[in-house]
Amino acid sequence: MIASRSLQLHTPSMRPCERSQNKGYRSPLGDVSLENKPFSSTILESKSSNENHKPNCEQISLESTFSQSHSSSSTILESQTPKPYSNFHFQDIFGNFHRFFRPYTYRFRALFVRVYPQGYCYSDDSEIVITKSHKAIISQTSYPTHAFALPKGASLARKILESIKQCKLWARFYYQRLFKLHRVNGSLALLHQATNYYHFLSESIAALEQIRRSGLEPDYYLLAQDMPYQRQMWQILQIPESKILPLSPSRLIQAKSLIVPTLIANFESVEWRDGILLSRTLALPMLLQQFYKNFAKLLPPQESPKKRKIFLTRPSGSNRHLENTKEVESIFTAFGYEIILPDDLSLVEQACMARESSIIASMHGAGLSNAFFMQEGAVVFEIFPQYYHYSCPQFCALLMGCRYFYMVAQTTDTTPHPQQESAYVCPKELQKALQKLESYL
Repeated sequence: MIASRSLQLHTPSMRPCERSQNKGYRSPLGDVSLENKPFSSTILESKSSNENHKPNCEQISLESTFSQSHSSSSTILESQTPKPYSNFHFQDIFGNFHRFFRPYTYRFRALFVRVYPQGYCYSDDSEIVITKSHKAIISQTSYPTHAFALPKGASLARKILESIKQCKLWARFYYQRLFKLHRVNGSLALLHQATNYYHFLSESIAALEQIRRSGLEPDYYLLAQDMPYQRQMWQILQIPESKILPLSPSRLIQAKSLIVPTLIANFESVEWRDGILLSRTLALPMLLQQFYKNFAKLLPPQESPKKRKIFLTRPSGSNRHLENTKEVESIFTAFGYEIILPDDLSLVEQACMARESSIIASMHGAGLSNAFFMQEGAVVFEIFPQYYHYSCPQFCALLMGCRYFYMVAQTTDTTPHPQQESAYVCPKELQKALQKLESYL
């Protein structure tokens, strides 16, 4: 039995649609050994409009999130009315269908903030949480499989290998508990430790927002500060540096009260190409929408409305790049786009840039996460390599009420992993795409 108390956070969810008939649906979280123990819960989200029907969570589908942007096509350019936006089946800018873009619904499980008295954790990205009674919380992970859980469907040899790894982890835990334990005399909030810009803005912030909504006030936060945008975010949110415990590889911490929010762990396994399987996220929680609407109020005031057109270029030497970068950038420039490398900007500068933009275009990458800062009705245009179509920027855009478009370029070299695919963009097709986009601005 795990001793903990839980605060329940209700978040809008997504139901399996009629087309899918809920086939293939898997719970995004593993079983938590709290099922047989009653706990008090506090509803912190909005209530159902039907007083006689009180579901565990509100229901919202990806389709309805997408269609909300139809009515939000406010005139970005006052001199003309934007073309109506409707794309239920997520066709590309030319009307073509792609197998990784489809309408579906997804049900989020209720979010909980759990408090573990005398709980243990590591000050790194391992996401290992151990209770006072030395039980690992295997549901506490943003990965498909927790470090202390055996992969489903694994061979006997793989299970034996993973079991050996777990024995080593337990041996390390007991050794550090006896000789190298770092104690925190107070409450410690454990967040998702992301070093990637997208995962930070989505998963780390979602964890922080859960704690804020719970009403708990941690004495300390275990926060990543390696990247400038991370330090800038904590400063904007006024988290005192004295309350931040920096990350340290393999350091075991025991806190008087360990505060643990629910991590985003909603995956599906897809085959990108040639039998290469990889997991991808299915949805983002709606609480991020409210966070970034509130965050916009913390930015410097906008002196005058701007309608910037931005193309985000990628750093030289990036593992995913455009093979004809100069040619692509010259076409964007001809259509009035500014060419910007987001890595050169601070977090506030990127947020202000996105807020002032009527459209942001880019090769698939973390830079498109700046859609979190865009105004409702703005346009996001994403260029994909031929085989790797991860949906994170699409989620960011739809969540914030933006209008989302994409095109799929050509991949000439398939030797790298799909995540590292580069792409060649046909100049004529790009010109046609940008011309189509002009009618939506």
